Amino acid sequence: MEHYLSSTPWRDLAEDYKLWLGEPPAGSVRTIALSQLQDEAACREYVSWLKEYIGAPDMQVAASMLAKRIGYLWIAPLLTAMTFHNREVFFPLDRSFLYHPASAEETTFPFLALNGLRSASPPEDRGVWQEKAAEKIFAVQLAPMLQTLAAIGPVSMAVLWENIMVRIAPLYAPGTDHSGQERARMQEDFAFLARTAPGQLFGARRNPFTRFTEGNDKAPVAKSKRMTCCFYYRMSGEYCRKCPKIDNENESQLK
Repeated sequence: MEHYLSSTPWRDLAEDYKLWLGEPPAGSVRTIALSQLQDEAACREYVSWLKEYIGAPDMQVAASMLAKRIGYLWIAPLLTAMTFHNREVFFPLDRSFLYHPASAEETTFPFLALNGLRSASPPEDRGVWQEKAAEKIFAVQLAPMLQTLAAIGPVSMAVLWENIMVRIAPLYAPGTDHSGQERARMQEDFAFLARTAPGQLFGARRNPFTRFTEGNDKAPVAKSKRMTCCFYYRMSGEYCRKCPKIDNENESQLK
């Protein structure tokens, strides 16, 4: 195994996101390869099952919730590795799976089992490395999934991309425990992802994250309120804190 993938930082990161390293646990209620989420028929069948399993009222809500879960389980840890550990982590989609453990005491939403993991450090030109890594994650792997979810929901791509944004933006909000060098890296990486990266790196005409940020190109921040609604309230009976459907007078209703 490559050194980084056996290191404490990666192991801690995997534990934080409850990533399962290897084949999905035996006895899982349901598993699906990430690659199958790029296939409309397979994705539709899974989301139809997921709708019933998580108690979503329809396919639109289930597809939106799945995109948020993917943003948390998959995209957030990979970007954390890139920014804070300066490592690219990648894996084949056909050997990595969403799975639902036999015990659903914690959540009925899926977890992620990663197989065939590999990692790489940046060459001398970190900018070129960052562009290639982002294109692989977003344009090659994630965008086809979001397009499939958009079709079967149906749900707009804007909602799905903002679902990803709300899962990754907190990574780049500096805390008191970050050094000056870390803060600079966080700001630079978020500016790249949210503003300067061209649309082609996301499989889109324009950078899909830009509209969900404010501030200048060198130091953008995520907007405090969502621009789109993820439909969470339709399965929970309550609004999330960033929901555009509520205003300050309804703060007492927020989750």
